[in-house]
Amino acid sequence: MLDISLFVIVLLLAFAYEWVDAALGQGYGTLGSPTLLLLGFAPSVVVPVMLASQAVGDFSSAFFHNRFKNADFSNLKTPDARRAFFITACGIIGVVVASYIGSSLISKSLMTTYIGIVVTLMGILLLAGVILKFTWKRLAVLGTIAAFNKGMSGGGYGPVVAGGQTVIGVGTKNSIGITDLAEGPIVIAGWLAWTIFKGIPAGELSLLLPLCIATAIAPPLGAYFTYRLPTKKLKRVMGAVILVLGLLTLAKIISP
Repeated sequence: MLDISLFVIVLLLAFAYEWVDAALGQGYGTLGSPTLLLLGFAPSVVVPVMLASQAVGDFSSAFFHNRFKNADFSNLKTPDARRAFFITACGIIGVVVASYIGSSLISKSLMTTYIGIVVTLMGILLLAGVILKFTWKRLAVLGTIAAFNKGMSGGGYGPVVAGGQTVIGVGTKNSIGITDLAEGPIVIAGWLAWTIFKGIPAGELSLLLPLCIATAIAPPLGAYFTYRLPTKKLKRVMGAVILVLGLLTLAKIISP
């Protein structure tokens, strides 16, 4: 079991990361996974608990993004809802395949390098102001790559889906809400896949508790931040955060 001091540390860090994730559509897994590794938890424990706890945060964030009108999920036929469900459909297979690879086959360093490169490139594209025409095919590619990242490492989903949607012409605030709604079922599928392929590691539930508490209470504040920040500033902030996340991920390879 976690001792009290470690419980509080994990709770506070997870709250901060989920606030960032709810506000910008990314950051919880990309920041949280390496933090838990630094705290001494094994990768086989970290990835499944990050997946399971993020499901709580994603569904809560999607609810509040809809409430603050950052995105429109009022019915299943809105453009935002259709895009979210499409991304989910594309990602389910990717996250299951990646969970098998991440739990059994691929090395941690190769996994980290790949995700760092993808996320860094996405940040550069956003800050450079690159805008492509929206197509469902491009959205499918984004959803599949992001889900693959998530299943392998517990992170790297939001920067690709939220940032990528903005690059292909989806509104910045809409992209954040869509990312959260789409990610919920995907992380559940990833957690189930890790459980099947690897089994539930000892101590996982004691680590999962502070993570789930944090991800349940942080989303309202994050979604409100998205609502209040002007779209142009939000896009620049998103691009900067994605670039930093990518560089930090690559830095772990240079200085592990």
